[in-house]
Amino acid sequence: MLPKIKTIIYACDLENQTQSAVELVLNLANLHQAKVIFLHVIEPINSQTANMISGYVAEEVMATMRENGKKEMKIRMETMLADLMEKHADELANLATKPEILIESGIPTDSIHHVAKEKEADLIVMNSRTHSLLGQMMLGSTANRVIHSSDTPVLVVPIK
Repeated sequence: MLPKIKTIIYACDLENQTQSAVELVLNLANLHQAKVIFLHVIEPINSQTANMISGYVAEEVMATMRENGKKEMKIRMETMLADLMEKHADELANLATKPEILIESGIPTDSIHHVAKEKEADLIVMNSRTHSLLGQMMLGSTANRVIHSSDTPVLVVPIK
């Protein structure tokens, strides 16, 4: 029997030019009557930066700033999604469920794997920018790390 796609996670970084990937995700969700989860992961700052900031900003203020940042990110994602849903209202009228938005904090690769497992995802969709071969070898990319460590199939949408 062919595998069914019931839950799709779109791990997005919300950089410019992601609209085609979002449209692809919504199309896949519509075709498969799948639930779609838009996931954005906010990376933690490194310890050296945290130590430097702690000398100037109280921990309570930092916690408030983190929460405000998450709220702003969620609003940004909701607005992007609402605009696309309105633009493609006829095509997406039969979408099984309203897309879910998740904002997580942590190391992106780990958070993507955690959410995929927790939500029992059947497919992870990600963007990938074109990088030089040397850049990929030295730094790698989140998409590259997810591809090579995931138990869930990963679809990578190139962004030029």
